[in-house]
Parts: sequence; structure tokens; C-alpha cells
Amino acid sequence: MEKTTATKAMGIDLGLKDVATCSKGLKLEAHCFYRNEEGQLAKAQRANNKNRVKAIHAKIKNRRLDTIHKFTTQIAKNNALIVVGCW
Repeated sequence: MEKTTATKAMGIDLGLKDVATCSKGLKLEAHCFYRNEEGQLAKAQRANNKNRVKAIHAKIKNRRLDTIHKFTTQIAKNNALIVVGCW
């Protein structure tokens, strides 16, 4: 694992409309991962296709985790100090 040489600091504000907003203007928007797949999920549930329902839920989960991972990795690589505020 390589060491970071970042010396910058960043503050993160958590919210509802945007999941996280950084002090430098970077935002993690609240995407509608579930809403995008809702039609396919309803179709699979009505057909009682349990394997397809599992696959769709897994896809939603993986897309959400991937987005969060990319956002946090970008922040961690470029900043030595990260401060998170909730209120």
C-alpha cells in the first residue's frame, strides 16, 4: 500500500438532498438507485422469480456501494485531514 503525501484538509457536511457536501464544492448526490430499478423489480416480484429479485437487489446494493467507494477514495487520496459535521 502506498503512503499518501496529501497535506490538505477538508470538511464534509452530511445532508438529505445531497448525501455529502465537501468544503471544496464536491458533492455526493442522493441518487435514486432503487427507483431506477423499480420497474424491473416489480415485474420480477409479480412473476414470483426469486432469483431475479435477488439479482436486482444485489445490483442496487453494488451500484450504491461503488458510488460511495469512489467518492470516499477520491477524498481520502487528496486530503490528510477530513472533518465530518452532522448538524
